[in-house]
Amino acid sequence: MTAGPQNRAWKRFATWAVSSSVALVLAFVGGMSLIDPYDTGRSPFSREPDLRGQRELNATASVGRNPKYEAAVIGNSTISQITPSRVTALTGIPFAQLAVPGAQIPEQIAVLDWFMKHHDGTAKALVMALSREIWCASDPTQPGNNSFPFWRISDSTSEYLAGLISMSSAKQAARRLGIIPASRAKSGPDGFWDYEPLYAALFADAPQRRELLFKRQNDRNALGEPSFPGVRVLGEKLAALPADLPVVLVVPPVFTARQPQSGTPRHRAEQACRQRLIDLAARRPNTALVEWWDDRPEFRKTDAFIDQIHYRHPIARTMEQDIAAALLDIRKRAGSLTLR
Repeated sequence: MTAGPQNRAWKRFATWAVSSSVALVLAFVGGMSLIDPYDTGRSPFSREPDLRGQRELNATASVGRNPKYEAAVIGNSTISQITPSRVTALTGIPFAQLAVPGAQIPEQIAVLDWFMKHHDGTAKALVMALSREIWCASDPTQPGNNSFPFWRISDSTSEYLAGLISMSSAKQAARRLGIIPASRAKSGPDGFWDYEPLYAALFADAPQRRELLFKRQNDRNALGEPSFPGVRVLGEKLAALPADLPVVLVVPPVFTARQPQSGTPRHRAEQACRQRLIDLAARRPNTALVEWWDDRPEFRKTDAFIDQIHYRHPIARTMEQDIAAALLDIRKRAGSLTLR
């Protein structure tokens, strides 16, 4: 074969290879968008949210758009033990649990925006967890180390379609179709998942757990920027919400060894941030602050915590009572909530 025909043959082959690859990618994306593996509601076949085979983070889009749940708990794992069905029983408001493990400020804001987008005019309450080491100390523009799939709850169709091109999306599509079994570590219909079983190995190693619990920080290190930009971002986000929407801001507890010594730079910074949050809650109508900030006797019990920031069920039950009481107090003051 001479050089001319040979070059033409290679060009035809290259054109066929590229065209075939593009066609396969388009077919894959088209099929995935119809299946809608994460139940985002974008498929023309989507109707009511249908949570099947989802696990933890994979459930966020489905639960967050479900009109059945008119309120949400938003944060990271430091609030994930709040059981939405218990708060629902105490308030009469159908709650969903939308906590995302490892979520920093951008992730939590994205989840809040997704929930509000799908509950415009129907949301009845929000519970926002404000971990002090995130909202007081973190750069509000920097996402966490965990790979959070912003694309799933993005307003951009092209970003969503590009995100579907992955093996994890294909596996989740297979779960939704029943081709492979659902994950054993799946969320409940309201998004709740219990993290205690994940720490079975740590519970079995008492010395390691005790070391983690009682390790102290350097209290000479203050928290982040003294202007607390995370609190500023939070204030801007709350100001954009409907003024009559009840919001409970919750500062989760930490184990006693995590508490800074009084008078240290860290303690002064934490207290300054605390005051900023108190002022923020006071400025916005229909807002309450449930702050489990200072040390308490129950925070000194080793069986009450898994590690310094992850508490166990008894503390969660008490926090649920405080959250419900705050919502009831907002109702009493505003007279605008329909609660039992």
